[in-house]
Amino acid sequence: MLIYQLPAKIGVGPWIGFALRLSLVIASLWASLAHAQNLDSARLLPVGGQRGSSVTIELPGKFEKWPISFWAQPNQVQWSASETPGKIVANIPADANIGLHWVRLHSPESISPLMRFFVSEYLSVLEIEPNDAFAKPQVIEALPAEIHGILQKSGDVDHYQIKLSKGQRLVASLEANRRLKSPMDACLEIVDQRGNVFAQNLDALGLDPRLVFIAPGDGLFSVRVYAFPEAPDSTIGYAGGDKYLYRLQCLSGDVDDLATGFQSDALAISEPSQREMPTVVTLVENQNRYAFYGALETPKDEDVLQIETKEAGFWKITAMAESLGSPLDAVIEVLSADNKSLGKQGESGEIKDPVLASQMKAPGVYRIAIRDLHGRFGAAFRYRLELENEFPVVLGTIANDVIQGKSDKPTEIEVTLERTHGCAQEATVAIQGLGPEYTCEPVVSKMKEESEKKVVLKVTAVPKADGSPQVGWSGPVSIEIQTQGQAASKQANATNTKEPHLWLRIAP
Repeated sequence: MLIYQLPAKIGVGPWIGFALRLSLVIASLWASLAHAQNLDSARLLPVGGQRGSSVTIELPGKFEKWPISFWAQPNQVQWSASETPGKIVANIPADANIGLHWVRLHSPESISPLMRFFVSEYLSVLEIEPNDAFAKPQVIEALPAEIHGILQKSGDVDHYQIKLSKGQRLVASLEANRRLKSPMDACLEIVDQRGNVFAQNLDALGLDPRLVFIAPGDGLFSVRVYAFPEAPDSTIGYAGGDKYLYRLQCLSGDVDDLATGFQSDALAISEPSQREMPTVVTLVENQNRYAFYGALETPKDEDVLQIETKEAGFWKITAMAESLGSPLDAVIEVLSADNKSLGKQGESGEIKDPVLASQMKAPGVYRIAIRDLHGRFGAAFRYRLELENEFPVVLGTIANDVIQGKSDKPTEIEVTLERTHGCAQEATVAIQGLGPEYTCEPVVSKMKEESEKKVVLKVTAVPKADGSPQVGWSGPVSIEIQTQGQAASKQANATNTKEPHLWLRIAP
């Protein structure tokens, strides 16, 4: 507690000045203390690392209480707090999964947001400021490289210099908005040492840019990064801020950096594949998800899959093209065995990755066709088709992935429910992962009752034998929804993250 002794006599003018100074001191103290105690504003930079490497990350702010703890999913990257407050280390095994990993930092006082960390096969490079001027870029010594940076303030522009030979192919791809959820609409440019712009791209992968550049001669070229706000506003100029994180992948040579997005866990569709001679797919018993990839290689090409369903279902068909970097304006159509149209999506041209839901409900032979709206073709006009047989189930969401409560009263968790495909079955909603100090009774959702669209879970403290108050608790939890008649349960997602990774903190 701060105690100030006021003089016995003080005039109005000095008193106003003193009060103002005192309020500023207290406000500064509270702001500093809150920043030191909270992980709310934690962010990772770099946002990933190379397999088999150790990555040191300095968290923003000060940390008077140290060390902190970690939760990770999948539990492959080994996270630890260094001896220096505010510095954490990610040790990445050589066999760690390539791609997205989740991490959350926590302490007895606070919890961080759910954060993304990407494991890559490429050398990881951290941005070094200043690199705003094209004449003074950050030098990247070797390719391939994955550069981790941040546009930390309005007007920030980053430059990375690369040495290229005549005819050398450079593929530069930036990830920010699409999977890092950075609130930015980024732009990539290739400039020479005099600032001349040789190539530019704004939106190749959603709001994230990608470009391919062939060096016109030997020389030094820079990849320039800047951004506008994700949601356009009255701002004139480039945007930046603490959340404007990105990772820039720079590859050289005859590489296909987009292939994984189309081909991952998918089957190839080979030619010919057309209405007169479709590609026949045999469904596997108890398998409800399928993925296929291909390209429209001839003028006005249309690829056609034929499948036979054995029982009633609700198939969802998704065509992915623009989101994976393809120029294809996809049109998908469901046909009967005699090529009669049963459903179509994408002909307006406004939906770039069209979806057809609740298709092929009755058992039988069906065909799924995909084409380009404008009849275009070529190796670049790739697509990925995903098929999922959805079942009538109850799904759930909660408002926030971090749930806060106090030990002296029940912590109420409101779960909003959605009944898909006319599901009329009862569903049991329960929380999993609580420590022994707390309990929560499952709640049953029933049609035509108040619980049909919403239930409230109540987490309460287990009474101690001596009658003393229960201590607080903090940890990862999940909310499981078991629809009657279905073998597997569904986890509720948080609205703010669209993920099922929840955290419950009950303060003592």
